Amino acid sequence: MRIILMLVTTLMFTVATGEEEEEAVLLNRAKPPSHDTVEDLKDMLVVTMQNIVSNNDLVTQLTQKVVQNMLSVGQCKVEMEDMKKSYSEEIAKLKEQIESMKEELRSQIGTVDAELKGQIEDMGAGHNTTLAALSGEIREEISQISSEVTIVSAEQGIRDRKCAKVCAGTTGRTSTTWVNYSTTGIRTTTDISGCGFVTVPTVTTSLEGASSHWTNSGGSEIYSVTTTQFVTYINTPPSAGLRSKASEYKWNMEW
Repeated sequence: MRIILMLVTTLMFTVATGEEEEEAVLLNRAKPPSHDTVEDLKDMLVVTMQNIVSNNDLVTQLTQKVVQNMLSVGQCKVEMEDMKKSYSEEIAKLKEQIESMKEELRSQIGTVDAELKGQIEDMGAGHNTTLAALSGEIREEISQISSEVTIVSAEQGIRDRKCAKVCAGTTGRTSTTWVNYSTTGIRTTTDISGCGFVTVPTVTTSLEGASSHWTNSGGSEIYSVTTTQFVTYINTPPSAGLRSKASEYKWNMEW
């Protein structure tokens, strides 16, 4: 009996203790916050609202910039399309102008070509007529050449046996240029370009002078004959100043 009473008493104390603790918790929960806590919460709320407002401003600004960029891109697209259209039209005009210029050039070239062909044909006909007349005159002149002058042979072959040309001249007693080439020899070059030979001629020469040229040799032996000149070497007895001697004695080549 005593044990049962003790158990009941312990149980009642435990229940009472639990109820007191629960009431304390409930009282703590119902207790109003302190003044500092409220102020902190207010500050936090104000800062949060300010951040929200600032973020809203940033979002608004970004939205405006995006809209502006989109408008700029759209404007650029429109301008690009306009430029492409304008360039396409200009290119088309240039192509038309180039084609027109090509056609004009073709026409001009055709006209000039026809004119040149006509002029060439006229010139050819005129030249043919002139050549025919000249050929006739030359044949007439050849037919009138005396048969007393006839070419039998020539250095470069015979072109026309009747077409012979006789040319004569002298280097001059006071104008002959003599050059010493050894102690016993002098030489001179004779110009025959005035004869107008077309092939190498047959040349006959002699040494002419006022004195002592009869002792020399080589006056009729010529070298390096062309259509314009030949060279003669004169061998003479040794003497000082051969060139002066030749000029003093008026030695010259006659051909």
